[in-house]
Amino acid sequence: MLSSQTIDGWDDAQPDDPYFAVTLDRTQVAGLRSAGTRFAYKGLAHDTVGGGTIPVAFTIEPQGAAGFRVLVLHGPPPDTSQPALPLRAAFTYSWFPEAWDQQHYQPFTRYRPAAGYYDSSDQELIQRQIDAMRYGKIGAGIYSWWGQGSYTDLRLPGYLAAARQTPFRWAVYYEAEGYGDPSPDTIRGDLEYIRNLYASRPAYLKLDGRFVVFVYGGVETCSVADRWREANTVGAYIVLPAFAGFRDCASQPDSWHFYSATLPEFELHGYAYSISPGFWRVDEGTARQPRDLATWKQSIRDMITSAEPWQLVITFNEWGEGTSVEPADAWQTPFGYGEYLDVLHTDGA
Repeated sequence: MLSSQTIDGWDDAQPDDPYFAVTLDRTQVAGLRSAGTRFAYKGLAHDTVGGGTIPVAFTIEPQGAAGFRVLVLHGPPPDTSQPALPLRAAFTYSWFPEAWDQQHYQPFTRYRPAAGYYDSSDQELIQRQIDAMRYGKIGAGIYSWWGQGSYTDLRLPGYLAAARQTPFRWAVYYEAEGYGDPSPDTIRGDLEYIRNLYASRPAYLKLDGRFVVFVYGGVETCSVADRWREANTVGAYIVLPAFAGFRDCASQPDSWHFYSATLPEFELHGYAYSISPGFWRVDEGTARQPRDLATWKQSIRDMITSAEPWQLVITFNEWGEGTSVEPADAWQTPFGYGEYLDVLHTDGA
């Protein structure tokens, strides 16, 4: 029974109350020990949330002819490390499968992911994406977040859980600012929500103990910095979208960045260096930035040499705009990570 079912539950003995779901093979099941009408196990199990094999301890009791109830479940502690700047981070999207179907295109992409037209809720997929980014020496994912209750919000816990036992970190990319001017009260409510639900998780990105929030931008003025300064009563580390004249604003956030998807590289002196492998939307006849591996290699070398605090990859998997470095059929390699991550792995060599 145990070798064909998943043992799952929350480890309430740990501060972050982590959820674990594990399976045991028949060899591991042999380690089960009886304790009266209950059974206990302490040993290795296959982790279906974070991937790999982890040490666990649990106690169960049978229920009915083919069921059991988990009484106690303990898993490993988290990796509590946090990276320092300069940090390589990639913009990441959990928009799928919804975003495969847009503007009468299905799929809405010129390129086929090596994983197929996937579902961003798939926990094994999330594990593979984290593994791929770590292979590319990417230390954090900037996670596109469309607000409370959105499907990106509902999927975020799975991404944080998958990274819990790794040094990989996630930070929210606050998308609403790019499509309007949220009030300070609205922003404050969202920051409190992020703090309360996500920032306490071990895999959430923090700098100097403060949780990091990137903010997407549209046509901005210094008012964006004023609104976010007024709203940020929770002490978040805010990275705002840069615009002409941003250095002259009276209100200054913790940092700035520029989402330069159509440029092979762009330096925002003192703040960020962004690189993109190419830009070709499926609904556009000509690439705004053609893919070229030699250019990509040079961009990586320039980014590293810059030593800018934020070293940003645009993007890991924005498939509609054709900026993805995630493995694809068109750029697959023997290692399985694809040309663009291979070159990130070797720092442009």
